[in-house]
This record gives sequence, structure tokens and C-alpha cells, in this order.
Amino acid sequence: METLTLAPPRPVTAPVVRQPWRTATRTGFAVWATLTVLHLAVSALAALSRGENDAPGLWSIGLAWNGWDAGHYVRIAEEGYHIGPGFPAFFPLYPLLIRSFDVILPGGPLISALVVANLAAWGALVMLHRLADHEFGPKVAQRATWYLAAFPMGFYLFIGYNESLFLLLAIGALYAGRRGHWWLAGVLGGLSSATRLFGVLLVLPLAIEYLRQVGWRPRLLRADVLGIAVVPLGAVAYSVYCAIELGSPLAFSIAQDQWGRQYTVPGGAWVTAIQQAGGHRVLHPATIGAVLDAGTVLIGAVLLILCVVGRFKFRRDQVYLVAQGAVTLVMLLSTEVGGRSMQSAARYTMEAVAIFLVLARIGSRPTVDRAVVVIGVGLQAVLLVVFMSGAFLVA
Repeated sequence: METLTLAPPRPVTAPVVRQPWRTATRTGFAVWATLTVLHLAVSALAALSRGENDAPGLWSIGLAWNGWDAGHYVRIAEEGYHIGPGFPAFFPLYPLLIRSFDVILPGGPLISALVVANLAAWGALVMLHRLADHEFGPKVAQRATWYLAAFPMGFYLFIGYNESLFLLLAIGALYAGRRGHWWLAGVLGGLSSATRLFGVLLVLPLAIEYLRQVGWRPRLLRADVLGIAVVPLGAVAYSVYCAIELGSPLAFSIAQDQWGRQYTVPGGAWVTAIQQAGGHRVLHPATIGAVLDAGTVLIGAVLLILCVVGRFKFRRDQVYLVAQGAVTLVMLLSTEVGGRSMQSAARYTMEAVAIFLVLARIGSRPTVDRAVVVIGVGLQAVLLVVFMSGAFLVA
């Protein structure tokens, strides 16, 4: 007689509980720590190219990272806006944070500037991870976080500039709006416009997302729509300060004119940049600068187009991300600065969040993923050395 045997019961496993904020925080810290080690190593080894026998100490590296605009922010934190005619062009939130941290940290305002920038860099990486995870899942979020840090101009997130602070606030505002927290989105947007004038541009993507959520009929609007109106208040508050302390509510705009900033039709600055490269050798600084600025924005524009056409295009409910990227790139294509059209456009391209999300989707192919990271980190190391040398190329 055949005997039947029963299979042992399968062990019951508890369901895996996702902890997205913990994952984002850990990933952001890992990316931040990796790139910080890279920057310190590159900065120390750069001394060998200058014929120095001893590697520089951390203080020397900090001073080298304090070039160009970073020094202006530190001086504003120390002395205020009355030190020169061009300084009101730099918006106040970052200098205010430098001054606040300087009260509790040793080492002076330079150390405080680096601490604020790096804390904000970690926060920006965390917020990008959360936004990307919410929109496209954890794998895309992981790649997008690395791609932002590995961006050729990504070292600006880690030195004494306001890039990381602006990105933290801008991405935070977009994420809060996406989750329906409109007052929080407005406050973060308002702080972003107190960090840089371009923060005002967040009104467009936030308004698009708000109307998508509540409907396009005016009678459906709720009181929290006023949260979006908070976004320009950072710039408005600074304008009031300029009127009281500096004699004109447009003192920041006048200061930008003194730096040679002017606006053209969309695309006009890009054409001028290419024209400025003409007549020079391939490796002439003017040519390299034009290729770096105009080329980076062009690549950003191509990636943004891929957000709306092709296999990697975004869903219709994600149009707010496309709008944020589009308005950022249009402003870059319309802005000329000083003797080099589109100066600094390469680093400002980082603010078009959508390009990192679509690139992270394309990076699902291992070859593409490795190429993006290797090329990005390699270029970033070279450009960091160029920045530390004081060359105008990456100012």
C-alpha cells in the first residue's frame, strides 16, 4: 500500500517593508562621501602638477575651493552688501546661513560655507532620490542620485557655492508639490528664490502640477493654491531689503548688469557663444569655454526632448518636471554674461532636474550606466583641477 507523505510547511516570511526615506538618506550619504573623497584626493594630487613637493593640507584645499563666487559669498557673510557695487547680485540666503553657522563652528566663515554647502549637497541628493523613487521607482532613483553627483560640474555642489542649497530647496519644492503639500512647497520655493532669482521660475511647474491635481476649472481651486504665491516672496523680501539698505529695490538687478549679465531672445546666447569660439584654435580657452557651456546646455536640451518623445518619455502627469527643465534651459539659452556668453551655464544646467531622471531611465542598460558615471567623474576631476587653478574657463 502506497504511503503518502506531506511536504513540510513553507516558512512564513514577513513582508518586506520599504523605508524610502532611510534608503534615500543612506544612498545620498554614500554618494556624498564617495565624491568628497574623490575631490579631496584630486585636490591633493593637483599640487603635483604645480611642482609642489608636499601635498596641501585640508586648509589649503579649502582655500582653493574658495575661488571665484565662493569668495564673494564669504565676504558678504562677513561684511554685508556695502563692500562693493557688484555684490548685491548674490542673493542672501546662503550668506545668511554661512553667518549663522559661523557663530557655532570653529574655523571662520570659510569652514561654515563648506559645511553649509556639503550639508545641502547631501540633502539635495536625498531629495532627488525621493523624487525619482516616487516617479520611477528605486532603481531609477539610485542611478539619478549618482548621475547628479557625477555630473561634470557636480563639484560645485560640494564647494563654497550656493548650487547645492538651491537644488535642495528646488527639488524639495517640486516633491512637496507632487505630494500635495502646497504650503510646504511654497515655503521651500520662497527660500529658493531667496537663494537665486531663478527660484521664482518654480511658480510655473508648481502651478501646472496644482491644476493637474485639482482640475483646470477655477471653481475647484482651494485655499492652498496661495502656497504657490509664496514662491516669489524670497526675491520680494530681498528687493525690499535692497530698497531700504541699498537705495533701490532693483539693486540686485543693477549689480547683475555690472557683471555684464543681459538677456536676449531664447537661443541668442547660444548662437553668440558659438560665434565667440570662432577664429580660435580648438584648444584655445575661448573655444573650450564655449563648447563647455553651449555643449552642456545642448546635451541638456536633447535629454529634455527625450522626456517627451521616444521610449523613455514621461507620463502625462509628470509634465511639471518637463516644464521645470524647459524653463531652466530657456533662461540659460537667453542669458549672456560678461565677455563670455553663457558663462556658468554648464553648472546651471544641473538645475534642470528632468534630465537626470530621463538619463537614469536610459541608464538601465549597464553599458550606458557605466559610461555616464566614468565619463562624468573623469571630466569632473579635470574641471575641478581647472577651477582650483583659477582659470576663467569654469568660473
